[in-house]
Amino acid sequence: MTSQYNQSGDATWGDLSPEVLLNRATCLLWDFDGPLCRLFARHPARDIAVTLCDLLVDLGLPAQAVEWSEATDPHRILRSADLLSVFPLLERRMAEEEIEAASKAEPTLGAAKFAELMHRSGRLLAITTNNAPEAVDNYLNAHRLKDLFGPRIFGRRTDDPRWMKPHPDCLDRAVRELGAARDRCLMIGDSVMDAMAADAAGIPFLGYARNEERSRRLREGAPAPHGVIGMGPLITAALNVTALPGPPPGPGS
Repeated sequence: MTSQYNQSGDATWGDLSPEVLLNRATCLLWDFDGPLCRLFARHPARDIAVTLCDLLVDLGLPAQAVEWSEATDPHRILRSADLLSVFPLLERRMAEEEIEAASKAEPTLGAAKFAELMHRSGRLLAITTNNAPEAVDNYLNAHRLKDLFGPRIFGRRTDDPRWMKPHPDCLDRAVRELGAARDRCLMIGDSVMDAMAADAAGIPFLGYARNEERSRRLREGAPAPHGVIGMGPLITAALNVTALPGPPPGPGS
């Protein structure tokens, strides 16, 4: 039934099945780029890194631009301790680029189906991400997912890059604002930093990988004891998860 959602076939790792982990959770905290979509599929991160380097030149920082000229991950530039003084300007440009990327993003196969099933089961869905919240909000609206996630977007702060994952700040903000118990949350993420942030926040983590190589990175690089390859195992688990009492949460819940 769910093989169409598996790019690498059904696969899980860890002692606990996705169904067990989902049944324990009342709130799912999603990373954005990866589990929900491929944000930079048509607006490459490498091009954005070049744009940020051009901005450094405009700001009178050509040496730093040269230092980062080979960067392929623009978030690494944002995190640079040497660039704290210009972080607000870099962050604003990054947000603009992410908004553009979100308009062209490639949906993760099966993610919308999984989100819909978990919403119907009474779980609260939220986004916890290093990306700009405006980009996430635009994507949710464009792909008719806003009713599932509502306003529950906990994205990158604009004041200091040190709050970005692997710091647990976005997860901490989510549990505080939603009034959720940490042990009844489940973060779904696709990176080592996601796993580290969840571990630091004391929140169970379920790794999502779109292929075997990314699965290996998660298993070897961070505390990611449980995970799946492809959305198929998650959809199968969601079809069997026990519904929570009461109607599904509304957008503002």
